[in-house]
Amino acid sequence: MSLATPFHARTADANRDNLWAPRGRFTLPVHFGDSAAEAAAARFGIAMADISWRWRVMLEGARIRELVQCLFTRDVSVLVPGQAMKALWLSDGGGVRGAGLVARHGRQSFQLAAACEDIGWIASAASLFGVTTRDVTESEAGLALIGPYAAGLLTALGFDAGLGPLTLRKYSWRGLDVTLSRFGEHNGYEIWCQAEDALLVWDRIVRAGEPFALRPAGLDATDTLDLEAGVPRPGRDYDGATAPDAAEPLAGELRLASLIDPDHTNFNGRTPALAAKPKRKLVGLVLDSATPAPFTPVFSGAAIVGRTLSSRFSPLLRRAIALAQIDEAHAAAGTNLTLTLPASRGLLLPTVAAARVVELPFLPPPDSIAP
Repeated sequence: MSLATPFHARTADANRDNLWAPRGRFTLPVHFGDSAAEAAAARFGIAMADISWRWRVMLEGARIRELVQCLFTRDVSVLVPGQAMKALWLSDGGGVRGAGLVARHGRQSFQLAAACEDIGWIASAASLFGVTTRDVTESEAGLALIGPYAAGLLTALGFDAGLGPLTLRKYSWRGLDVTLSRFGEHNGYEIWCQAEDALLVWDRIVRAGEPFALRPAGLDATDTLDLEAGVPRPGRDYDGATAPDAAEPLAGELRLASLIDPDHTNFNGRTPALAAKPKRKLVGLVLDSATPAPFTPVFSGAAIVGRTLSSRFSPLLRRAIALAQIDEAHAAAGTNLTLTLPASRGLLLPTVAAARVVELPFLPPPDSIAP
């Protein structure tokens, strides 16, 4: 059964169309009336999104350093409290099981945050080192603040907006324990609090955000921002390697190879992952259409040369865009390809459309400070 996030009472009030969609364990608003305007707010004002759905688990114990060195594809043990690093964890066969962010909270504690849960694998690995796993997904709540006026709003709220990327800082904020972080791909900030404090945190931010044109953003808007940033997500663009010996998906075919550090010598799945030879490259496709085309073959002439992953309409580009895995020989920027648009209310029959390969990201991330 899907759960309501701790902010549900406020998001339900603002969700006038009563449109909801599942994300992780929870249901969240699809939009708050105008998904294009919500995505635009992240580039020209401030968009506020409920990110409580992201899976978060604490890893704690005296042998935590040994665990994280073996579990993750980068040596996160070098982090000091308050720092974070993006990393993968792999199957024994080198396939990508998951991608997430690992933050150090204390000498013997780390938090893993990810779009998809993998508690069985993580807990099994932790048990080998006597490390405990504590799921905090339902006991904490989070809001993302994205846009050029986000720093100004945080300053008005009494936070230090000079927080650097991939860092976090804990605050006692007018009687509430909160954490401010900068973990996302969109130059924004995140505010985390205890679930029981969520509505008070929401109300404080909304009141202070009125002069900054703060606007709540639903899943449609945040998914559009993700796609424009060229970020593949597990569970949305690919399925993780759930079999212990799975060799796929390959990090190199998901634009995630930079998250594997070849100088990090003892992580699980290292040998097959470094030996893998990707045949396809993750690129962007700009379609000559406003109709998205997710998970469909991509052609060069009559030959299939790849497939799309997520696809959405980009309000800024005024075109549908897609992530795509394309054969290396056809993956150069500027290459013209074709694909079939699905039948829809506007297209009664499947239709062939042109598509052009572009480098990722499609668009730069939103500015974090207003000009």
